[in-house]
Amino acid sequence: MHTKSLSNYLIEKASGEKVYFEGQKLIGSLIRSGASEALANQILQAISLELHDGMLTSEIYRKAYQMLQKQERKTAVNYRLKQAVLQLGPSGYPFEYFIGELFKARGFKVEVGKLVNGYSVRHEIDVVAINKHKHIFVECKFHNYQGTKTNVIVPMYIRSRFDDLNRVRHFDEQLKNTNTQGWIITNTRFTEDAIKFGRDYGLTLLGWDYPSKGNLKDWIELENLHPITCLSSITHKEKKALLDIGIVMCHDLYQKLLNRDSLPVKPRNQRACKRELKDFIE
Repeated sequence: MHTKSLSNYLIEKASGEKVYFEGQKLIGSLIRSGASEALANQILQAISLELHDGMLTSEIYRKAYQMLQKQERKTAVNYRLKQAVLQLGPSGYPFEYFIGELFKARGFKVEVGKLVNGYSVRHEIDVVAINKHKHIFVECKFHNYQGTKTNVIVPMYIRSRFDDLNRVRHFDEQLKNTNTQGWIITNTRFTEDAIKFGRDYGLTLLGWDYPSKGNLKDWIELENLHPITCLSSITHKEKKALLDIGIVMCHDLYQKLLNRDSLPVKPRNQRACKRELKDFIE
């Protein structure tokens, strides 16, 4: 009879690190995505039947998503957010556009890929977000693999750029009294040194799960803004084709479907996509 406790299984993270499986983490992740506690426990029980030493965390979560998808379509879309954001590559532009949309949802005027004059040189800024009180310069660090971390070199480099941009403010009457901020946003994580340097030198760091409250995942779910890579009703090739023509957000795609715009998606998949989008947009 098989009696091994779930917590005695050693599983492998994306970084290659081996850790003991924690069922409560999986349950917590599912509940945060909108699943009921009962459903989350049912999925854990089902996963336990396939759990083995050396199993990849990505495989565990993929299986959990497949089960969740069969039960609650909207919840499943939220649950695969992290993987969906990872699929916004290989170039970083769709991610930059996505971050811009998040700032727009909070009332900022946004420009993506803007050239801005510093005191010494000109800088290309991934996202510039402006409202009445704040002027935010954002550097986006997109990674294709969730095990990749943004290291301390990035905030060190961004700090020097921000200083050059910030110095101009003192000579500009319109910007002199504006709260100017330098941000770094990544779809994965930061190293401890990067977090410490950012904190010590006044940079705002936003990662997938950093800080513990108000992180990138929280922000996406709060604003109910999702990239098209969340969708299960269209193929990977169709998602890439949509990204290539600048359709990044689910709400943009939904509007185009309602307008019957020409899209690089098969008619059958368009109908399925419209049903999937309606479930969580409306």
